[in-house]
Amino acid sequence: MFGGTLVARWLQAQGVTHVFALCGEHILPVLDGLAEAGIEVIGARHEQAAVLEAEAFARVTGRPGVALVTAGPGVTNAVGGLAVANTCGSPVMLLAGRTSTQMRLTGTFQDADGAGVSRAVTKWADTVFETARLPDYLAAGWRRMLGGRPGAVMLELPHNVLKGSAEVAPARVVLPERAGASPAGIASALALLEDAERPVAIAGSGAFWSGAAGALGAFAERAAVPVTTVNAARGLIPDDHPCSLGPLAEAGLALLQADVVLLAGTKLDASVTFGKAPLFTGKERLVQIDVEPASVGLNRAPEVGLLGDARVVLSQLADAWDAKPKDSWLARAKESGAQMHAAWESVTSGEGSPVPPGRIAREIISAAGRDAVLVSDGGDIHTWCVTTFPAYRPGSLLTTHDSLGTVGVGVPYALGAKAAAPDRTVLACIGDGSFGFGALELETAARHNLPFVAVVANNGAWGMVRHEQTRQFRPTPATELSVASYERIAEAFGGHAERVEDASRLGPAIARAIASGKPAVVNVICQRGVVSQVTEMLGGMTPML
Repeated sequence: MFGGTLVARWLQAQGVTHVFALCGEHILPVLDGLAEAGIEVIGARHEQAAVLEAEAFARVTGRPGVALVTAGPGVTNAVGGLAVANTCGSPVMLLAGRTSTQMRLTGTFQDADGAGVSRAVTKWADTVFETARLPDYLAAGWRRMLGGRPGAVMLELPHNVLKGSAEVAPARVVLPERAGASPAGIASALALLEDAERPVAIAGSGAFWSGAAGALGAFAERAAVPVTTVNAARGLIPDDHPCSLGPLAEAGLALLQADVVLLAGTKLDASVTFGKAPLFTGKERLVQIDVEPASVGLNRAPEVGLLGDARVVLSQLADAWDAKPKDSWLARAKESGAQMHAAWESVTSGEGSPVPPGRIAREIISAAGRDAVLVSDGGDIHTWCVTTFPAYRPGSLLTTHDSLGTVGVGVPYALGAKAAAPDRTVLACIGDGSFGFGALELETAARHNLPFVAVVANNGAWGMVRHEQTRQFRPTPATELSVASYERIAEAFGGHAERVEDASRLGPAIARAIASGKPAVVNVICQRGVVSQVTEMLGGMTPML
């Protein structure tokens, strides 16, 4: 069979159902093979968006995402998306075209070392030179993508390899069983946790990708340990679960009182303030579970480090727990979480015109319903959302959570989420600056009948950066934007448009957008200069920079 057909058949053997692509001559053989194999191709408008859409698909389904781009500038445009997926620990495979091997270094069309460009932002990147070796290279990338800490990989496909032929039978990749921690490590961790008076567990992205929802719930229930979830793990234990403290913003008081903190699948990076103030006192003892050795002890050494898969290790801890559950502490921790929840509700209930930014997050929550997928993207508006948005199931809250701090993911994430879950409502809250990165993907959404609602928080500025800029400097170059009519972009593509300037009109506008069944933009003119407490806190954390 031809190389392009072989690639498609190999993807089909791995259970791939969707590929997010931007076309180009170098990858026409693969596109032809995908059509023949019945794999749905979502045609994006920018290569970075295609990779981000694949990542969102992965985070909603729990399965790897696949993107396809052409050679040269197709790859360089995709690099930002690869960096996001890899930093987040999301399994994404990028397949990219390349100039035929005999035409390299001749100055021919779009000849560039795509694999070399990609290596800096992926777990693995390589080039295949023979059609018969396509399954070998694809399998090598697939294993690296999913092995240990998941991440992004890239495989370059020269045009002559794709047009060549070989009789090779694609096979499904067999992955090894995930390993648990040693008995001695489990015993040491249990000794700390069982003796603790005020333990708290934090589950992160590694716990999500290991499929640790059941194990986390079992451990929390057996030990009565309060749990908060961060990054891709939001929803791994529902926010209304008896042991859940909800998002980190509501768990903060309990975390500051903790004497032992169990970290499951999260390294101590910027998303958890490096294990230091303001979320940690420095007096608590740490138990850290991670599949990646380099993540254990990053920025702060744990008392016990458990090298292993989060699901397996949490199951080991749950099965071996032999102490009294921490019921009284759980009750106190839940009470402090409820206090923080009430505090956030009070600061998101503002009225008036322009709309207070916190009110936007509140109205999205009211409109969403328990089964919706929520997306958050931007600067200050993102901090309002991540501190208040609930999560009730894995993959139901997609945010710019990674330490890379990427903005502009909102529209591609919403589109990828809708492709992954067509029967669920998808609502994205996006800053006006961030919206500009992916606005044309509304055309992709309309073309593929993937409706979602983008609620744009429009304050005519790169608000978070402008806020910090005015604290340190007088002029404001590069941080000012126009208060544009972004809703008209949706109209241009046959979507639904709303413009809101008063808080009282926001809820009905979002409801109409959802009911329209079309890609929709709700353009919310919001207050300038009003920032969240989280933005204020981050502005004072200059060591992060």
